Amino acid sequence: MLCRDTFSNKYNPHSSDDYTGAFWDDIYQKLTYRHGRPQLTLVASFIRKEIDAANFLTTCKGEEFLDFVEYIFQVECLSRVTYDENTLIEQINQFFALDGLGYELTGFVKEEREEYIFNRPQKVTVIVRYPQVIKKDDQVIHEMAIKPALQFLSDPAFKSANLEYLDALKHYRDGNWGDCLTMCGSSFESVMKIICDKKGWPYSPGDTADPLIETIAAKAGLAGHFKEHLKSIATLRNKYSTAHGAGVHPKKVTPSIALFGLNLTASAILFLSKEVGLS
Repeated sequence: MLCRDTFSNKYNPHSSDDYTGAFWDDIYQKLTYRHGRPQLTLVASFIRKEIDAANFLTTCKGEEFLDFVEYIFQVECLSRVTYDENTLIEQINQFFALDGLGYELTGFVKEEREEYIFNRPQKVTVIVRYPQVIKKDDQVIHEMAIKPALQFLSDPAFKSANLEYLDALKHYRDGNWGDCLTMCGSSFESVMKIICDKKGWPYSPGDTADPLIETIAAKAGLAGHFKEHLKSIATLRNKYSTAHGAGVHPKKVTPSIALFGLNLTASAILFLSKEVGLS
C-alpha cells in the first residue's frame, strides 16, 4: 500500500505522472532474477507482472520479502516520485517498529565526485550503497551503539569503514557469522587509520589493529587498560573469523559471538571518536 501511494499520482501530490507500471516492471525483473525463474508464482503465464509480484509477496518467506523492501530503493523511478528518500525509509522503519519486528533500514551512502559532463567538470552525487535491512537483536544496544556508530560513519571521510561495517551487518543478517567478524575487524582498522589521517598521527599503511591502537592510545592519552578492550575486536577476528585459515580444527562461530563482535565494534568506534575529539 505504501508503494501504491508513493508511485501512483492518484495518491502522491509530488508526482504528476503515474509510475506504478514502471515500479512493478523494475521490481518484477529484480525478483525473477533473484529467484531464477521467469515468473514468481505457479499461475497462468499471461498474468500481469504486478499481480504476480503481489501474489508472491503475500506468500513468500520473510527473508524474501526483505529483499523486496531493499529493491524499493533501487528502482529507477524512485527519484521521480519523492524529494526526500529518507521519508520513505522512516515510514518503513515505523512499520517494523509498530509490529515489533527486529529489523531496520539503513540510509543511502552517497559521495560527491567530479565527473566530466559534455566535456565540463561537474560535481555529481553518486550512490555508493543503497539502503539495506539490518537485524536489531537488542533495542537498547541498537539505539545506543549501532545506530549512532552508523551515523558517525556516514561522514564521507569514513566511507570505507562505513561500507565495511554495513557488510558486517549484512553478513550477520544472512547468517555468515565468520564473515561478519572479518568485516567488523576491517571496519575498526579503517576507522583507526582514518582517525590517524585526520589527526596527523603517523602510521604505516600495513599496520594492523594492535599498532594502530598503540598509536592512538599514546597520542590521545588513553589509559593502558583501554588498549586491551579495544584489541579484543582483533582477537575475535583472529580466532573466529574467516580472515584466517581454520587449520586442522574448524572454527565454531555462533550467532552470539558475531553479535558480540558487532556491538563491540560499534561501541569501540564511538568511544574512539569521542576520545580523539571527532564527535
